[in-house]
Amino acid sequence: MPDILEQSEVDALLEAVQKGKVATGEQGEDAPPAGAIQQYDFKRPERVSKEQLRALHNVNEIFARNLGAALSAMIRSIVEVNLLAVEQLNYGEFISSLPNPTSFNLLDVKPLAGEAILEISPSTIFPIIDRLLGGGVSDGMPPSRPLTQIEQRLTSAITTRALEQLKAAWANIYDLDFTVTKTESNPQLMQIRSPNEVVVVAHFEAKVGKASGLLNLCFPYVVIEPVISGFTAQTWLAQPRRQEPKSFAPQIRNGIAKATLEVVCYLCESGIRLSDLIDLQVGHIIQTDRPADSEISLCIESKLKYKGKPGIHKNHRCILLSRPAQINETI
Repeated sequence: MPDILEQSEVDALLEAVQKGKVATGEQGEDAPPAGAIQQYDFKRPERVSKEQLRALHNVNEIFARNLGAALSAMIRSIVEVNLLAVEQLNYGEFISSLPNPTSFNLLDVKPLAGEAILEISPSTIFPIIDRLLGGGVSDGMPPSRPLTQIEQRLTSAITTRALEQLKAAWANIYDLDFTVTKTESNPQLMQIRSPNEVVVVAHFEAKVGKASGLLNLCFPYVVIEPVISGFTAQTWLAQPRRQEPKSFAPQIRNGIAKATLEVVCYLCESGIRLSDLIDLQVGHIIQTDRPADSEISLCIESKLKYKGKPGIHKNHRCILLSRPAQINETI
């Protein structure tokens, strides 16, 4: 057959496409026909919709960003926490994917009925612990052993900050309170759910210097179902944000109100000889060129602030402030 179609053949082909006798590229051979039966795996039911996953993705992105800032302030070094993915798995698959040993934290989620899981891999924990103990951030392989008691105490400080940021990230959806109820190094010993039960897992990557490790946050679907049921990314965006923290102006004002300032009132200025200054006695009169009814200067901490006039109030000498001093004014 020739490589180039003749004009009559092109016209015949276009006519066949218009009549539906030839499948076009828009339909595709892989597209299933209408009403076709699709396969469904009952071992991995799709309990969470794509819209709900996108909403959970937004929540966990906020958590990752805030956790990175909190850990950076904690160890005085840059820590980057990035969200890798949010997916639904079976609990058995999630447990099998975790390293052993690791930091496996069981979380009590109030007021929801159930428990969540926060898993922090040793490749994330040990660089932070090294930094907390005064060392540098090592990029070597972490030791393959359970945490010691001292390391567990330091790890609890990490999880405490993580739970604080997790609560703040969920605040736009629901007020949740997270508490660590149990910690284990072997995840295989924590069979809190049926292996076939659906869980929602958020995978994070933490970078501490040149070292990097993983964090996993797992919520059984039955635990968060009352919260995310009917919840989508669009409704999350429509949620009213938490109110801005109240102004700290009253606290600052009360704090500086107790501060002591030097206030000096300058009646006038005059130049005299040193011998006359030494001979000054009570009752002597110093003549100046300033009229008696002219404004006098009030300085606070050696800075000119106000202009006013002298007077007497309840048998006390005083100054009546008339106006703020101008920038270019002098005493």
